[in-house]
Amino acid sequence: MSSAVLYLAIVAVWGIVLVPMWLRRDTETTGITRLLHKRSDETLVEDEAAEEEPEEIPEPRPRRRTTRATVIARRRRRTTGLTALILTAAAVVASGFAPWWITMPPAVLMAGHLALLRVAVGMDTARRRAAAEARAKALEARRAAETAEPVETAEVIELLTPEEVFDQYADDRRAVGE
Repeated sequence: MSSAVLYLAIVAVWGIVLVPMWLRRDTETTGITRLLHKRSDETLVEDEAAEEEPEEIPEPRPRRRTTRATVIARRRRRTTGLTALILTAAAVVASGFAPWWITMPPAVLMAGHLALLRVAVGMDTARRRAAAEARAKALEARRAAETAEPVETAEVIELLTPEEVFDQYADDRRAVGE
């Protein structure tokens, strides 16, 4: 009975991790659409082999830029999923279906996740601090430029053009110093 619970826990963990990833990446070339149209793609490949002119392959779409809100939402989902996994493992142990050590893998995963969150918070704080310092320096430089004395413009002097331009193909070329 305990091995069935262990297998069920493994399936639940993979379901928590993989199903959202699979659903988020569902485009025309991947995910559910690809699985549904796999059979028709095979027939298209056979038809294309009969034709002499191959069809152009479309370029993949560029990846979306990851925003701060996306990262925070991903962290929140991961924390919620791990918390639910720990609570589920604790409920299974409390009901007597599994031994106490079943709660250890989810607890270790949660501890690692919290350690990574702590590092991420430190990195986010450092990034915000650096951005604030850069904004303060730019503002200070702008204010300094506004209050600075106006610089006098330089006088433009026209240079006299020599009457005779150097010609490397001239017959009377001389070496320097002659």
